[in-house]
Amino acid sequence: MRFVMSRRLYFILYQWSIYPRLFFLPLFISLIVTMEVKGQTTSSDPFPQAGKLIIIGGGSIPDTIFQLFASSIGGRDQSVVVIPTATGDEKYIREGGHLKKFIERGFSQLNTIHTRDRLVAEDQAFINLVRGARGIFFGGGDQQRLADAYGGTRLHEEMRALLNRGGVIMGTSAGASIMGSVLMGGDHRLNPHKTHQLPKGLGFMGNTAIDQHVLARNRQFDLLPIMAADTSLFGIAIDESTAAIVDGNVLSVAGDSYVLVYDRIQWKRQEKEWGSIHKPFILLKEGQRYDLRKHEIMK
Repeated sequence: MRFVMSRRLYFILYQWSIYPRLFFLPLFISLIVTMEVKGQTTSSDPFPQAGKLIIIGGGSIPDTIFQLFASSIGGRDQSVVVIPTATGDEKYIREGGHLKKFIERGFSQLNTIHTRDRLVAEDQAFINLVRGARGIFFGGGDQQRLADAYGGTRLHEEMRALLNRGGVIMGTSAGASIMGSVLMGGDHRLNPHKTHQLPKGLGFMGNTAIDQHVLARNRQFDLLPIMAADTSLFGIAIDESTAAIVDGNVLSVAGDSYVLVYDRIQWKRQEKEWGSIHKPFILLKEGQRYDLRKHEIMK
């Protein structure tokens, strides 16, 4: 898909950086919905795999989410691969700090995959660990470190294969964002009025941008410029101590706070009914479910 920023869009984004966001919000989102983009596609089935994603917005992880992970993989005695590569703290990794939260909760079959070298990521020993696992956990830090080390490698393909055979991938903070098809970072947040090349995520959920720490860090509008640059994207933003669980065509919520869904189909419905976009995201709390195919909250 090729996107060229119009003068109108540039003007709106520039004004957005100077004046309060809410003043320009309906105009900005209306432009996103109605702009003409060559090759626009919207996937009706963003997660067709047999497995499950547990996407955590950072902060402390409630025991209930660990319990969900354990039950989803078949028990705490099942093989789990922990990938701490997003952190830059090598001492923390060497000392096993990344395993502590699992050991304390009774997980007994833990293995670590960690490297900064893409060639090492191709190692057969790593491939075999993922092939023998029921679950994978990505820790927090910087999601670009994960993309640089594993994106496009054989190990990346084995992670996809794990999902296809019914396995579970869980991640928090950077380990959440990496599950999407594109990544956002500091440049996007500091300069939303500028276009940026969006790095690729690991794409476990297709055509999706995932943000984290959303309400705790006042990020609830940060996905909008990203979705303006790529109109095929579906947006998910997750607050701390909360998880979005993606299982087939259903997104459900567990944890203490909220998941925000940014759905262009919903925006089009608002335009048709109200003439403009007044609700750019839908807030979901624990126990609520969202139908990714019908684009609506499930009753």
